[in-house]
Amino acid sequence: MPLERFEIQNEKEFLLRGIIETKHPRKRQPVIIFVNGFLDTMGGRGKATLAKKFQEDGYVTARFDYTYGFGSGSGDPARFTLSHAIADLERVIEYVMRRGYVDPERIVLFGFCFGAMAAIMLAAFDERVKAVVSLSCPYEFTDTSITRKTEHEMARIRLKRYYHISTPFSEQEQRIDYSFFEDGERRDMPRAVRNLRQPLLVVHGEKDEKVPLANAEEISRRSPGETELEVLQGYQHELSGRQLGVVHKRVRDFLQKHLKRTKRKG
Repeated sequence: MPLERFEIQNEKEFLLRGIIETKHPRKRQPVIIFVNGFLDTMGGRGKATLAKKFQEDGYVTARFDYTYGFGSGSGDPARFTLSHAIADLERVIEYVMRRGYVDPERIVLFGFCFGAMAAIMLAAFDERVKAVVSLSCPYEFTDTSITRKTEHEMARIRLKRYYHISTPFSEQEQRIDYSFFEDGERRDMPRAVRNLRQPLLVVHGEKDEKVPLANAEEISRRSPGETELEVLQGYQHELSGRQLGVVHKRVRDFLQKHLKRTKRKG
């Protein structure tokens, strides 16, 4: 059973919704906050399975759907941007830190695709985060199957101020506002990577066609902190079954190595 379901309102009175789970609610533990990709929900890409595995390892886990996302958030997915994702993530961190069973000195962000970009961008300037795990993370905003457009295609999108994409959530295409591109291209991912001082585990599928492996190699090469690159041989963008077990073990070992235990005051 979940320990707690939560809602957090943004400045426009729209809600993000999430869930916090732990096997030891009377004990302070490190927390892993999962950060969704764009076409993703807190139950997608095996996050529920991974969360259960990490709870067995002694972690609190937090998952949430963006305010402007495809899950339980109350906003319109057409308005999704990286800036909105980062703002949502910051609200979740502040909420989770106030839970008595969470050790606020051991906060981990585990981001997926665009969610990994949001995690790195926030952690680079937020010392509350003590470690980051990225899975299928873009280094260049425009180097993904969703954002890779020709000049002609971008000209049409700029003119119309929106475009449509296929999603796994509906047979109908989803409208996405042009602000998604404007905001993403304005966000300086290379600067964030250069400023990241926390331990970083970069996990990427060797055969990922949605976000090419070169993105992970660039992130690991340019990150100045303790950075490890794990290339999943033969894996693509989506994970399932045995692949989730492989990722769990690699992340678990990384956190055991880099996430320092803190002493309780008093």
